[in-house]
Amino acid sequence: MSKKVRRLYEQFQPENYQLEMTLDRGAMSFSGRVTIKGKKIGRPAERLTFHQKSLKITSAAITKHDKKGDSELSVKRINNQDSFDEIRLHTDGMAYPGEYTVVMEFEGKIVSGMNGIYPCPFVHDGQEKMLIATQFESHYARKAFPCIDEPAAKATFDLTLTTPKGETALSNTPVKQQKDEGKNTVFTFETTPRMSTYLLAFVVGEMHAKSAKTKNGTEVKAWATVAQPKDSLDFAVEVSKGCIEFFEDYFGVPYPLPKLDNVALPDFAVGAMENWGLLTYRERLLVAYPGQTSQAVKESIALVVAHETSHQWFGDLTTMEWWDDLWLNESFANMMEYQAVDSLFPEWNVWEMFINYEGLLAFRRDATPGVQAVKTEVNHPDEISTIFDPSIVYAKGGRLLYMLKNYIGEEAFRKGLALYFTEHAYKNTTGSDLWKALGEASGIDVQAFMNPWLTRSGFPMLSITQEGKNIQIDQKQFLDNPKKADPERLWPVPLFASEKTGEDIITKRALEFTAASDDTLLLNTGARGHYIVRYATDAQKNAAIGMIKDGQLDTVDRLMLLSSGSMLSRAGYQPYGDVLAMLEAYGQESSEPVWEIIAVILGETKRFVDLDKSLDDKIKQLTRNLIAHEYKRLGWKEKEGESVADRKLRATIIGLGAYAKEPDIIEKAKELFAKYQKNPSAVPAELRSIVFSVAVKEKIAGAFDYLLKLHDKTDNSDLKADVAGSLTATRSIAETEKLLARLTDAKLVKSQDADRWVIYLLRNRHTKDIAWQWMEENWQWIEDTYKDEATYDGWPRYAASICNTEKWLERYKAFFIPKQTQIALKRNIEIGIEEINNRIEWLGRDLESVQKFFI
Repeated sequence: MSKKVRRLYEQFQPENYQLEMTLDRGAMSFSGRVTIKGKKIGRPAERLTFHQKSLKITSAAITKHDKKGDSELSVKRINNQDSFDEIRLHTDGMAYPGEYTVVMEFEGKIVSGMNGIYPCPFVHDGQEKMLIATQFESHYARKAFPCIDEPAAKATFDLTLTTPKGETALSNTPVKQQKDEGKNTVFTFETTPRMSTYLLAFVVGEMHAKSAKTKNGTEVKAWATVAQPKDSLDFAVEVSKGCIEFFEDYFGVPYPLPKLDNVALPDFAVGAMENWGLLTYRERLLVAYPGQTSQAVKESIALVVAHETSHQWFGDLTTMEWWDDLWLNESFANMMEYQAVDSLFPEWNVWEMFINYEGLLAFRRDATPGVQAVKTEVNHPDEISTIFDPSIVYAKGGRLLYMLKNYIGEEAFRKGLALYFTEHAYKNTTGSDLWKALGEASGIDVQAFMNPWLTRSGFPMLSITQEGKNIQIDQKQFLDNPKKADPERLWPVPLFASEKTGEDIITKRALEFTAASDDTLLLNTGARGHYIVRYATDAQKNAAIGMIKDGQLDTVDRLMLLSSGSMLSRAGYQPYGDVLAMLEAYGQESSEPVWEIIAVILGETKRFVDLDKSLDDKIKQLTRNLIAHEYKRLGWKEKEGESVADRKLRATIIGLGAYAKEPDIIEKAKELFAKYQKNPSAVPAELRSIVFSVAVKEKIAGAFDYLLKLHDKTDNSDLKADVAGSLTATRSIAETEKLLARLTDAKLVKSQDADRWVIYLLRNRHTKDIAWQWMEENWQWIEDTYKDEATYDGWPRYAASICNTEKWLERYKAFFIPKQTQIALKRNIEIGIEEINNRIEWLGRDLESVQKFFI
């Protein structure tokens, strides 16, 4: 465990910041003056301490306020403690508890690290331009100005920005005053509500916007650089408006600010950020080119906008006391994004996406020994980035809250949220505050129900044995390596059974009862609980498969049977050949989410090729057989009136066919690539990446260079992503080397995207060796570029995901074990080794089963 840092909020509590900042683009620097009004608490001391990182404090003054009047407390020394990210103002005399005003002048550099204050370069009409933006989560406000940079240190902010004339400046609140002074413009913003430092934000540069107003009068805008067409913001602004209106109704609490700006940034380390009143995004997650953006990307934009908008209540209005309760922000936003988008676009069936996507992320990660719990202790700032695990704090946490909502009922859930927001508005909270409110609303001891799920890693497996009407249900912890499961671990597990059982929940090791009928009893229907089910007898398994063939199971139950079967095999409860045999029941499957799971199963099966190369052609043949029915039904052309799901499914089916080298699909893709070069609208956005990938894999003359040029000249980030995914499908060493050589040049590949290129090349079995070598040789660049980003700890995780053999395990350990001294990497390196060991055991154990299936 790392050393616990002291909380500066325990010695000084700010109430208001008056922050004046001047941005100097030419020198790539900034300077400012901050006036902090607040309270000194605790014991008298000869110094006041604030956070700062990489700043130069040029002057400091302290004024004490009491009944006798104001008095100056002389600052005799300004001491930077860089190892603690602190600035210590040593005083000539004791600082006693009471009211103080502290004034500091400071200077800093605008650097390209995508946190603190950083540049976002872009090109417009052949000219290089730049936005200046901020990213202060989790603890980077201290890189912009001296402050108490902890979530509990809520205060109001009065921001004044001096910028070059002719630019737009945005912050959390509307502009109160704007005046020109020579070559500059001074923007003064309205006072913010009480909020944490990590939520303060501003963006400055040449931008334009689309706007709308909610029914309650909130002004909503979507912004992008002038390089993006204005109509590419239409979709985002309408979703943002709809989300505010939905959440105001759902939570029963009005949106507390007069405006909400959504800004697409050319460079952004993560997906998006919930700065109060000023949401920031990667361009691909806000900008939607009419007619050129796929349904899948539109869904991503809507979900991310909804996620960040929900944070305006969960995270901004109420904020976790400390980072160990990060789930209070992210788990709720994860679930509520689907709630909002389902209301806005019911035809999208996003709850099926939730069960599929979030479930897959959460279950696969949570089944590995050593993974963090949703609520995780944080002792040091360097640990904060490690807890933003998308599979746990986001996906698993969201699933747990979905389970809770289904358990206590939506009416009680909404009533409890309204109580929570009303009582804790503008304050900091812990999980117990939320459980108290939901408990009052539901009459259930919510804290007792939820704590076992939140504070421990892993999840249960319920094994159900049915003989006629006699039912026995057993629970145990599920892990990919069952030998490491805790035999004493129990959860309160809602059964969500297909028939009334007289029992709603299992809290002990085993439960026995007599059912009303001898029909096969299914558990966790609707995938409402965060657990998997094992049907213990062949009769039960065959009955479930029969229900699939007869169309008696809903979409989510069909996909969960397949997903759970895969996980049970990986843990050794059944051979993997049984999972492949189960696929035969899905011969007439037409649900897009279920096909996503089928694609995952086929992807997993390809891992066995590393042990037996002869399986490659057999897996391709299986894939061709599986897709035949749906390929015939869907074809390549969209049909009038077809569902959104079918548009997405077409891409899944054709993508699988392209992998399997279905001759008709390969030839059609080649034809379309030729047409695309003359007329890009000839290829639907849904199918664009598949057509590009086929052109690269099939080595169509000039395709690689054409796509590379297309990547470099387009401003469409969605198109850039499709090109990147396609180019990295290459099987050419020379082309791979050419791609890798570009990654350290930010003018060719933005640093926000460079890690994706490496990951794609690592996942490509034709290029993974050379990509791994590049990663080893360029690790210093990787560390320098990403070490302060939330994505840095993903490197050992993604590297582990491609290792299937002892040889690759040793290569992984040789490279990453020496890096375990870094707090940000340690956990994921340890989990990576565990994950690879488990995978090697699974593949070795089930190889014969898979080989027999293909005989």
